[in-house]
Amino acid sequence: MNERAALVAALAAVVAAQALAHDEPQRAQVEQKIRLTARLLSDQATAQRIGASGQVQALAHLDEGRVHQSLAEDLLARGDLAGARQAADEALRHLGLARRLVPDAPARQAAARARHEQQLASVERLLESWRTRAGPDGIELVDAIGVLAQARALAQEQRYDEAQARLAQAERLVLAGLSRALGATTLDYTLRPATPAEAFQQELARQRGFAELVPLAVRDLRPRPEALALVERYSETSQTLRAQAQQRFEQGAAAEALEQLRSATLYLQRALQAAGLVVPPSTGSPP
Repeated sequence: MNERAALVAALAAVVAAQALAHDEPQRAQVEQKIRLTARLLSDQATAQRIGASGQVQALAHLDEGRVHQSLAEDLLARGDLAGARQAADEALRHLGLARRLVPDAPARQAAARARHEQQLASVERLLESWRTRAGPDGIELVDAIGVLAQARALAQEQRYDEAQARLAQAERLVLAGLSRALGATTLDYTLRPATPAEAFQQELARQRGFAELVPLAVRDLRPRPEALALVERYSETSQTLRAQAQQRFEQGAAAEALEQLRSATLYLQRALQAAGLVVPPSTGSPP
């Protein structure tokens, strides 16, 4: 071998060594991923759950996962690290889809319990808001409390689907009651306030009641995005008008402040209607 050939051979050996050193960490990562995928695919509990479900799509995803796992192992043996990694990723993706289509019973129960507890807390907050306005008595309030108690009892028996149905019923009762309670707070002009300042304070209390209800209605009635945009727009307008009304009131213009505050209340009523809560009609409408 002449000097030039020896130099080329030496350079080739260096390049090969560098490539091997570069590939070793990548190969280790791919091997780790393939081992993980193989372990997940060989889990008997998962395979039995998917097989027993009879869910055609889940079974198809499980089979696809096994095919890609086999391909990943073959590509790794041939030194195709990029191809092996991609095949292993596909195997994991299909396995994940299969498992989501057939969740295990404990996971379903845990998710159902979490949904129930979240909605229960929401309905309880609505009920308390209604109680503060309507007082502790009233047949409708008692009915709502009774339905809520049924929901709690069903949840204790882990009958979460039935419990959710009772919660939905209680929520409808409470929202309807809140709507009527707020409607009952309209000013009684047969007994007129003694002064414009007193009228302003009464309207301010009414407006605050509607303002407190808006976030509750949004959370519990879950309006569509376009309706939610209206809720936010009307609420912002109401806040602006209320701030202007309070400023005018502080300047001594109580009558003008009262008119602006009534407009602020009307915008809140529109916000509630956009959220899906029926509120009593008011005289006049916002511009």
